[in-house]
Amino acid sequence: MFETGATYEFRMIEGGSEVTFRGTVETYEHPLIKLKDSPAMKSVTAGNENGYTISIVEDPDGKPRRGAIINVTSSNFVSAELRD
Repeated sequence: MFETGATYEFRMIEGGSEVTFRGTVETYEHPLIKLKDSPAMKSVTAGNENGYTISIVEDPDGKPRRGAIINVTSSNFVSAELRD
């Protein structure tokens, strides 16, 4: 069902609220998905005469995010959609 190396947008219930995040599948052995570690990210705001833009870029001074392990049979798992 899940493709190794593919990126998905996951929806989960965490702390009573629904959260959305993206992750790349490192391994999948039903019912567990192991996501790859990802670099630390930060938002950068830039302005010009046309307005402002916000970009998400790697943060070389930040702490990398460890890959999550997701149980797709958990009641906290809502959905996963394949992304490019």
